[in-house]
This record gives sequence, C-alpha cells and structure tokens, in this order.
Amino acid sequence: MVPTIDLKTVRIRFLDTNKFTEVEVPTDIKRGDFIVVETNKGEELVIVLGNSVPVDNEEEIRFVRKATKKDIELYDKLEKKAEKAFSICKELAEKHGLKMNLLKAYIPLSQNKVMFYYLAEGRIDFRQLVKDLAKRLKTRIEMRQVGVRDGVKMYGAIGPCGNQTCCSVFLDKFESIGVEILEEENLPPTPAKFTGICGRLMCCLAFEKDNYSIRNNLPEIGSTITVEGKSLKVTGYDFIRELVQFVDEYGQKVEYSFDELDKLKLINPPCSGCTAGNCSKMMEVI
Repeated sequence: MVPTIDLKTVRIRFLDTNKFTEVEVPTDIKRGDFIVVETNKGEELVIVLGNSVPVDNEEEIRFVRKATKKDIELYDKLEKKAEKAFSICKELAEKHGLKMNLLKAYIPLSQNKVMFYYLAEGRIDFRQLVKDLAKRLKTRIEMRQVGVRDGVKMYGAIGPCGNQTCCSVFLDKFESIGVEILEEENLPPTPAKFTGICGRLMCCLAFEKDNYSIRNNLPEIGSTITVEGKSLKVTGYDFIRELVQFVDEYGQKVEYSFDELDKLKLINPPCSGCTAGNCSKMMEVI
C-alpha cells in the first residue's frame, strides 16, 4: 500500500521573473525554503514565501523536491553561465541592428534551453539572432518579450513613495489603470504626478478603487440639496475623512460625514436598472 502524503498550498516566487504563484507541497515545507518545481520551462528553483490558499493556475506547476545543496550550487553555476550568454546575445543583437532592450538570460535547472527576456516597442524578427545564438551556445534558444511593468518587476525598483515597487514585492497580476481613475479618486488631472518607474500609471491607484465607489451614490458636485432645512450646494468630497463639503446660501463652508448623510437618507442608492447610481436631481429631506 502506497502511503499518502499530506499536502498544503504555498505561495512561491520565481527567481527569473520575480512572479508569484501557488503550488501544492508536503506539509514539512516552510517559509524561506527553496524547492524545485516542474513548469513549462523545465525544472526550476523557487523560494517559498508562506502558506496560501488553493488557486487554479493557468500553468500547470508540480512540486518535485525540496532543494538540495547540489540544486542551489547548480543554480548559482547556471546564473554565471547565463550572464555570459546574455553578453553574447547583446553583442549579436547589436550586430543585427535589432531594436530590443535585453533584460535577462535564464537557464532552468533542467538546462534544456537558454531563455532571453527582452523589451521592445513592436515585434522583432529575431530568427537570425536565434540561429546565431544556437550555434554559439549549442543549446535550444527561447526569446520572451515582456511588458515594461514586467521589466520593473524582474529588476525591482524604488517607487515615488520611497518604498519598493508593489509589483516587485507582492503583486501577481497587473490591472488596467486608465486616467479616469484620477477623477474617480478626486486627484489632480496630472498623470505625470502619478506615473511609476515603468512609465505607466501607478498600480497603487487601484488599491483604493473600491473605497471610492460610494462616489456614484453621493450628491453630484454643483448640485443643491436640502439638509436639515438648509439649502446647501455640494462643492467637493474628502474621501480620506469621508466627508462631503458644502457651501450654504451665505457662503459659509459646511461639512457632513458620509454616515450623517446616510442617516438623513441623502446617500443616493442606485436606481433600479441604473448603473450610474447618481441621478442629477435635487434631493430633499421632508
């Protein structure tokens, strides 16, 4: 009878791309351990970040073994070999006049190929480059184009906030972030101030997106509503303090919290069949 092995799900980080995913491992595997997994790239050395919950991975990943001293020594040896391959690839790319920004060369533990990660504005015809590399390196060559945000994730960087970029610390998926989010979060319409190292709008703008969803249910800026018998004009929102700002008929500034307006039934619920959630009509408490 084959003994059953108790398994748990852990979060791992790939050492070539710094990307995260989950995999099932024996229960004796703990945070900080290096393990060997089987992916579509071959056998890879990855680091365990901690326990996680089961997820459906797009790519099939299989636990092979807890990394041995020999595995780690081989990884270090292959990293040095990859550095030499990177120099060769860069030299040949310049020779062929290819407009590509090489980021990294990577050789998995299985040593079945050499992978080159690169940035480029469009498609690159690297067929001759691959032929020359295969001739020089005597192995299979794989070129992988990545986006600018993936490039920052691979290398790591310090963001405008003074901390490490979120993508290189914990983000596993990039959200599409448009300039309309600046208006939604009551921020100045100056995208340059909210641009990350990658040249795209900062990922952290999406973290509080749900907190601003109440905006659709608040009285519109510029509208006039009656609050406790007073006619007040809406001048703005303070989402940090959860306040709506008004000015009364005498020009005096007045503020009401979201909770106060909700109790007065002035937080406007979405209409039936309406996704906007904010009708442009005067609301009045009787």
